[in-house]
Amino acid sequence: MREMSRFTQGLAAGIILSAVGFFLAAGVLGPWLQDLGSRKEAQMLSLLHEQLVEDYVVAKDPTWLMRQGVKGMMASLEDPYSYFVGPQHLRAMEEDSEGKLIGIGALVVHGGLIRYPVVGGPAESAGLRPGDTILSVDGEDVRGMAMGELLSRVKGLPGTSVSLSLSREDGSLFETEVVRREVPTGTVAKVALLDREKGIGTLHLRSFARSTPSELDAALAELEAHGPLRGLILDLRFNTGGLLDATVDIASRFLDKGRICSLIGRQGWLQERSADSDLTTHPDLPVVVLINSRSASGSEILAGALRDGGAAILVGEPSFGKGVYQRVQKYPSGEFAVKFTAGYYLTPSGKILEGHITSDRVGGLLPDIPAPHPDSTGLRSWLTWAP
Repeated sequence: MREMSRFTQGLAAGIILSAVGFFLAAGVLGPWLQDLGSRKEAQMLSLLHEQLVEDYVVAKDPTWLMRQGVKGMMASLEDPYSYFVGPQHLRAMEEDSEGKLIGIGALVVHGGLIRYPVVGGPAESAGLRPGDTILSVDGEDVRGMAMGELLSRVKGLPGTSVSLSLSREDGSLFETEVVRREVPTGTVAKVALLDREKGIGTLHLRSFARSTPSELDAALAELEAHGPLRGLILDLRFNTGGLLDATVDIASRFLDKGRICSLIGRQGWLQERSADSDLTTHPDLPVVVLINSRSASGSEILAGALRDGGAAILVGEPSFGKGVYQRVQKYPSGEFAVKFTAGYYLTPSGKILEGHITSDRVGGLLPDIPAPHPDSTGLRSWLTWAP
C-alpha cells in the first residue's frame, strides 16, 4: 500500500510539474523564444552598427549612422508616400498638422513641390503657384536634396530675400525672388459670396489641419452674415490632404449620418469612420465640389463621401488618386520619425482611391461634370436649381 501511495504521489507530482512546465513553455518561454527568433534581423543590424562605429576607418557619429540606416530602409520600400523625417523637418511636419506655415509662405512637400502658396503671403506675391517644383535655391541645384536641408535653405530672417528657380506644371521654367516676411496662417481661403441675392457662396480648403473645422465654421458664418446661404462651391483643387479626423469632421458638417470612409489594412481588418450628427450644421445645403489632378487624399475622401451621401456633385478634372493612410512613428531619442503607408481608404460605395502604389488599379475620382476650368456662372445656375 505504501508503494502504491508513493507511486500515486509521484504520479501526481509529475503531472503537476508537467503542467507547470507546459505553462512556462506556452505562456512564458514560448513567446520569449518566438520574440527572440523574430528579432534576429534587429540583432544583425545592431551588430553591424556597432562594428562600423568602432572599426570603420573614418570615425562616424553613431546617431548619424543610425539615421542613414533608417533612410535606406524607407527608400527601399519604393513608396512615394513613405519616408524618413529628420530633425530639421520634424517641426515643419508638426506645424503643417497644426495649420501653420513657415518660411516664405508656401507649403512645400517632398520633391520640392509647392502644395500651395498662402493667400496674401510673400510666395503668392512673387508669383508661385500650386504645382510648381523648386529646382534651385539661390543658384544651387536642390533636386534630390533632403527635405530638411531644402527647407533650411528656403527659410530665413524677415526682410531677407531668396532666389528660386521653379518648374511649372506645363514644363516651363519660372524664376523669381521672394522677400521673406511674416506669413498669414490658415487653411481656409478665398471666402466670398458669388451671388448675394441668390445666396451662393464659395471657399477654398487648402489642406486639412486641426484648425480647419473651426476655420470652416467661421467662414460659413461669415457667408451667412449677409443672408441665408442657399448653395456652396467648395473648392478642393490643389488640396493634397492632411489629417483624417479633420476631414471626417468637415464631412460631418454636411452629412448627419452614414459612412465617410473605410480603412483597410494589410491583415484585412476594416475600420469605418462615420458622420457625427452632433457636428452637422448644413445637412440640406446644395454643394458643388471642385476637384483637379492635384486633389488628393483627404480631398478625395471628402469629395467621395459628399457625393456618395447625396450632398454634392463633383466638377472639374479626375483627382490624383492617393488613397492610402499613413502612420507616423516618432523616435524622440534619435530625433527623427518615419512616415509609412499602413493601408487603403475606401469611399462609402467601396471604391479604393489609391492608384499609384501598384499599376493594376485605377484610382482617383471622376467628376460628374468634366470641366478643366469650371465657370462660376454655370455653377451658380446649377446651385440655384438644385433640390
